[in-house]
Amino acid sequence: MVCLCLSATESCTMKKLLTLETWAGLRYPDHTPSIRVLRAWVKAGKIQPQPIRHGKYYRVREDAKFYDPYEGISE
Repeated sequence: MVCLCLSATESCTMKKLLTLETWAGLRYPDHTPSIRVLRAWVKAGKIQPQPIRHGKYYRVREDAKFYDPYEGISE
């Protein structure tokens, strides 16, 4: 797990970082989007909080949600 503290005085909340594929499998168990679609969502800013690139893989917080900034849709 990775600590995502914003400052030294703020209490630390531990959030698990998942790969895009794992996150999508948990979020959309019936019809999981392809990795190509997931990467397009990342580049368009449609996953919030924004995933972090670790090497060649994106890591996303387990509590992240899909958000379409143009349509105002949030899941």
